[in-house]
Amino acid sequence: MLPLSDSITAMLTCEPHSTEASALNWRRACFILAGVLLSACAASPQVSDKSLSHFNDRAAVESPLVALATSHAGSGVSLLADPADALQSRLHFAAMAQSTLDVQYYLWQGDDSGLALTQEVLLAADRGVRVRILLDDIYHSGRDSAYQTLDTHPNVEVRLFNPMGNRGATKQSNYAFGKSTFNYRMHNKIFLVDGVAAILGGRNIGDEYFGRDTSFNFQDMDAIAIGEVAADTGEAFDVFWNAELAIPVSALTQGANHITEEQTARLVAARERVRPAVERNQAASAARADWLATFARGLLWTEAEILVDRPDRSDDYPDSAFMTFIHDAHAQPRESAVIQTAYLIPNGPTVANLERLTSAGATVRILTNSAKSNNHGSVHAYYAGYRKALLTTGIDLYELQGKGSLAAYLDRVGEDAHAGLHTKAMVIDDRVAVIGSYNMDPRSRVWNSEIALIVRDPDFARQVLQEMERDFAPEASWRLSLDDTGALVWTGESEDELVQLTKDPGSSWWDRFLWGMLRLLPLENEL
Repeated sequence: MLPLSDSITAMLTCEPHSTEASALNWRRACFILAGVLLSACAASPQVSDKSLSHFNDRAAVESPLVALATSHAGSGVSLLADPADALQSRLHFAAMAQSTLDVQYYLWQGDDSGLALTQEVLLAADRGVRVRILLDDIYHSGRDSAYQTLDTHPNVEVRLFNPMGNRGATKQSNYAFGKSTFNYRMHNKIFLVDGVAAILGGRNIGDEYFGRDTSFNFQDMDAIAIGEVAADTGEAFDVFWNAELAIPVSALTQGANHITEEQTARLVAARERVRPAVERNQAASAARADWLATFARGLLWTEAEILVDRPDRSDDYPDSAFMTFIHDAHAQPRESAVIQTAYLIPNGPTVANLERLTSAGATVRILTNSAKSNNHGSVHAYYAGYRKALLTTGIDLYELQGKGSLAAYLDRVGEDAHAGLHTKAMVIDDRVAVIGSYNMDPRSRVWNSEIALIVRDPDFARQVLQEMERDFAPEASWRLSLDDTGALVWTGESEDELVQLTKDPGSSWWDRFLWGMLRLLPLENEL
């Protein structure tokens, strides 16, 4: 294996459960204050001679994966709902890459999942696979040297999206001086192999997305897409990779170190720890062949497409492409819309759009996080102010319990874990399924770039709905309603007993007081 940074095990670390973060949270506020006092903002780096490349620059090498992707016309899709399967699919895909591997993520952590995938990506590069890694810069402070060391591999190139000029300890103080520039983040998630097979959805790379965290795991949803829709995914990746805001990490800092034997051993050990027990007595090639055969049997060949934002969001493009999609006649719910969104702040046109659906007779169910399951208290503070308005429009509103049956389902490591919702998915009229990175909040609508897979097939929609129904069950989530006085009521089940509450489950009076104070601050459009 070629050199990596001495800091390989820390190169992808992030605050625990700080995914989908708003532009201003408590930690960032501290950095901003420090930056105001200690430093001035450095301009965003500029690169004039960046090379262009494309997902299909290299011809796909004949392989079982390429053969499968070209065995049918059109697109094949397969739902990735189980967290363990979601991780193993990425690992197997990386190990099967023969020509190219294009990886685009908002967050990639340095835990077992992140290190195991790093191991497979580097092994692919050692085989001669061209690897392009594009990461958002927001939560990857202090890892420039490690990324640059990865970049020194002749088959690996690393770029950071919208990086901040100040690379030091007060990096996030850039927000205090250049909010309009640095608030724009790349939230897309793509894992594309040989230009013929892609994984798309809501998951970042980290243990909590794959049921491996001992204290908190996210419910999430991905899908594998192969064939024509994978090529569309490659084009979406290229748009961002070649965008002006995608800066080679080599232009940001200098200094790469060689990996030590100890660091190499950690990568290998992480890969072994995430290997399923059923594969530990198999040769790696046999395990991959078994996985591919199972995956191929479950493929649904159908109509699918990619919806993706531009990499140059500005005043000329004030809203996400998803806002256009929801007004598309083919996407209009006539009977029902079932929505799961990790973060729900329905300001701007969102409440009116939802009310338009219910007024036309459609049933709309929405599941989001509760105070107990939300990993961002600031988001919950502003969401809480919209609950009554949503209910009065006729929305069926649910909040994840956090310690209910879903937590037990996600607990894959024998610990008493909490659950959070990270899914961003929608099913329209039991016929159209949307799985992606878009949340129903101002950050996704205005600030972030997002991507989604749209599958127009009743069979696939039913698969997605089946997974969703487990999350809406009364032992997994609270159903909200208004009593005769207009007060909120939470109804659910705990240990097979009906429970009704009149305050946010799991909250204290102090929590509710802080939410009220937060709502006095002009932060809503940043979240």
